[in-house]
Amino acid sequence: MEKVRVYYNRGMDTIDIWFEDPPEEGFSREISDGIILKYGLNGSVFGVEILFLSKQEKLLEGVKSKFEESINELINMVKALA
Repeated sequence: MEKVRVYYNRGMDTIDIWFEDPPEEGFSREISDGIILKYGLNGSVFGVEILFLSKQEKLLEGVKSKFEESINELINMVKALA
C-alpha cells in the first residue's frame, strides 16, 4: 500500500483520504450522511470523502473515543514500566 494522503478543505469543510491513486474510472457511494466511499471499477475502495466534517458528531465522537482508548493504553504501559 502506498502512503495514505489526507486533504482537508477548510472552506468546504471536507476531508478526502486516499489510500492509493484514484483509477481513471470508478464510482462513489454514500454510506452514511456525508460519508462517501470511492471505488475502482473492480470494487476496491481507494478513498473516502467526508462532507461537513465539523458537523459529523458521530464520527468525531468515535475518533475521540479511540484516541482516549489509545492514550489510556499508553499510560498503562508507562505505569507498568515504572
